[in-house]
Amino acid sequence: MRVLPTWVARLAGCLAIALGSAGFATGDQASEYNDMGIAAYNAGHFTEAIRYFEKSHELARDNATVRHNLCNAEQSLASELAKANRLTEAVEPLKTAIGIEPENPAPLIQLGSYYLQMDEVQQAIFRLEEAIELKPGELAAHELLGEAYYRDNDLPSARVQWDYVLKMEPSRKGLKERYDKAFREESVENGYRRGESRHFKVSCPKDTPSLLRSQVLTALERAYLNISRKLDGTFPPTPIQVVLYGDGQFSEATQMGENIAAIFDGKIRAPLTDGKGALLNELEMERRLTHEYVHVAERAIAGDKIPWWINEGLAQTLSQDLESNEGALLRQEKAAGNLFSLTALEAHQLKAALTPERLNLAYAESHAAVKTLWDRYGQRRFLQMLRALAQGGQTEAILRDNLGIDYATLQEDMFINLP
Repeated sequence: MRVLPTWVARLAGCLAIALGSAGFATGDQASEYNDMGIAAYNAGHFTEAIRYFEKSHELARDNATVRHNLCNAEQSLASELAKANRLTEAVEPLKTAIGIEPENPAPLIQLGSYYLQMDEVQQAIFRLEEAIELKPGELAAHELLGEAYYRDNDLPSARVQWDYVLKMEPSRKGLKERYDKAFREESVENGYRRGESRHFKVSCPKDTPSLLRSQVLTALERAYLNISRKLDGTFPPTPIQVVLYGDGQFSEATQMGENIAAIFDGKIRAPLTDGKGALLNELEMERRLTHEYVHVAERAIAGDKIPWWINEGLAQTLSQDLESNEGALLRQEKAAGNLFSLTALEAHQLKAALTPERLNLAYAESHAAVKTLWDRYGQRRFLQMLRALAQGGQTEAILRDNLGIDYATLQEDMFINLP
């Protein structure tokens, strides 16, 4: 489950309760319940407001104001739950809101945005298409539907939606960058061959050998089974989109340097070749795909709340052994006083800010730190810490509360068993 960028919150729109008692007779009990619901709503007590609006609705089912008030209260409760990262629970009041006011596109758009955050892409597409049927031209719905199509690897459809939004509002914040990214990827991936397994949909160049495609799908399904078992039965929503690139195409499509082995940005993306144009061997391809699949599973546990060093360190730990060259590098840089602090390794956009040499060190530190935690405290307690991160808060404090270790101690202890 990934929490989408801030533009999703903006697209969800502002909820505005319909105040007043339109359509009620003086002294009507339904009107009294409606007024009590408004008071509770304005105080931020949404569950209480829902109870009052429900009572009013039972007495005045044809009153549009009450229906709208009840619908908005359900939406506000959902928003409150979503802010607390309780997205699964937030879905239910929105389904109720849709039933109360089926002609209102707002709860459909809000529900679509939450499904996107939970990586339930097909559900998101269904709800957002419904919203557009009710209100064609609603820019929030078109923009989110474009994102959902993009996540489903339907790049032409995504661009059609975003074309429309940009035509109506050229300065739409952040959309031009996402549009250009999709256009760039589409130009590279045009004509790719598609393949799929039980849990993955893979796009790759047409000239990819059939044996290699089969090996890729096998490696992905093996990762799905093995990693999910190691992460206490975490099975992310499927199908998971995977894009494989031919020689030079990975850097062209992603704008990443040649030193980046693969990425996960909502889709697993990996080159089929090494930096010299030769096809990767089966073991190296499987290692890269497993590493990126770990990121899919991590996101299902804690969204985007996992700091970089834990996110990458766990992917390294579960996809390969800590090697002697990493140990040598860490000892050398420690002696020279060049190690990163773990605080510095928390930033989500760390890759873009580092030279290849410093990035190698960051990966080695992250690998050693997470392997120390995983080996010492075990799967259950490590996952307990990951789930705590999902609620937000300061990483070192969460580490201390759940595993009883601080950054300074961890950075010393990770040298104890280096290869």
